[in-house]
Amino acid sequence: MAVDVVPDGKQGSTPENLVGSDAAVCNRIGSGSMSCGRDEPQDSAAKGWVVVTGASGGIGAVLTEQLAKEGYPVVMACRNLEKARPVQQAVMVRSGNRRVVLYPLDLASLDSVRRFTGRLRSEKMQVAVLLNNAGVMNGGFRLTEDGLEEDLAVNYVGAAALAFGLLPLMDEGSRIVNTVSCTYRIGRVGKELLQPDPHRFRRFSSYGSSKLALLLFTLELASRMARRGIRVNAADPGVVDTGMLTMGRWFDPLADKLFRPLVKTPRQGAATALLLASSPLTAQVTGELWRGEQGRRIPRAVYGHPLRGWLWNETVRLLAAHGIVSGDPIPVDGKAYGCGKAEK
Repeated sequence: MAVDVVPDGKQGSTPENLVGSDAAVCNRIGSGSMSCGRDEPQDSAAKGWVVVTGASGGIGAVLTEQLAKEGYPVVMACRNLEKARPVQQAVMVRSGNRRVVLYPLDLASLDSVRRFTGRLRSEKMQVAVLLNNAGVMNGGFRLTEDGLEEDLAVNYVGAAALAFGLLPLMDEGSRIVNTVSCTYRIGRVGKELLQPDPHRFRRFSSYGSSKLALLLFTLELASRMARRGIRVNAADPGVVDTGMLTMGRWFDPLADKLFRPLVKTPRQGAATALLLASSPLTAQVTGELWRGEQGRRIPRAVYGHPLRGWLWNETVRLLAAHGIVSGDPIPVDGKAYGCGKAEK
């Protein structure tokens, strides 16, 4: 179904009632010396690990560096290790934090996700934060080894599989931040979603559909994890100057001149996810979509999407077939159901 915005709705959390001075901190993050929402020294020994996907560049590299500066041990989960190693070394030098490790992860492969999560579980690495940051927007149809369209595999299925695989390592207070995009508004989630068809592939709408699926999963997971105290939110970084934007060459030079001033740097784009990942003032926020420094309205058509439960069940079924989960790992808790802010 297409997503239409319903006006005059209820908005998510705001700077006035949540962020306070953190907003100013995030605005100054571009200096490279500030960490979002952390004004006092923290006991890094008591902190669990942060897992960042797509950490080899762009927003992921910024998130890795900032959280390492806050004293968190960080797992850089990357497909291209050769590209990621210099970033890892630079982060350790700039942050003074030696607990920054690099593990291989290809979100387009469920076998890779299974190996990655199995490794962290075998090493008993307590996970404080999962940042599902990695994403792809292909110019043409690509099929993965698991029989999925690659945009959907990386942006949604792999991210969901990673969350499921790491939940056993999370405790009360742990956080999951899923990176979405405003393109979810042009996305569609129907029962054909998990059935790849090159004739249906359209670059922007297919990407938007993968992000809509991730947003629906975020809402559902948040509602099911509320009693455990694990916070699950979505971050929209806005339009950010990364390889995903430039390599497609989808705008002409004139449009580039007009559009470029509105494009954020990776450091600016990382601020929202960082706020949700580590600020003590967002510690109780769950089931929300944030952009900038506040929660955004979630359209009724998304919050009450008729296939939200179907998508959860089909995703669980798919991941069970690949050994990621066994049955439904998180049954519905009626009392916990209904996190987030929907438009009215």
